[in-house]
Amino acid sequence: MTAVTPIGDRRPAPANLPALCPELRARLAAEGIEQVFLVQVTVLPELLAAAESPLPPADLCVSAPAGRGKTLPFVLPLVQARRRGAPAAGCAR
Repeated sequence: MTAVTPIGDRRPAPANLPALCPELRARLAAEGIEQVFLVQVTVLPELLAAAESPLPPADLCVSAPAGRGKTLPFVLPLVQARRRGAPAAGCAR
């Protein structure tokens, strides 16, 4: 029988999100966020790429239990875009 590693033991650190700017990774670390949820590491690259795209954003549906980090992947691309002085995807200046 193969031992199963709990999902919580496989959660990556924010440093493993290369698409996220270094300032935001440092801020997450300063706030004590040492690991991100799997939904975050899965969704963040897609949303960060969409925030950098000149195309209008596409719909994205995410399902995860309450308290499993769904809000952060939607907020961080907006913060990153604003820090860079760019309008968030789909927003007019």
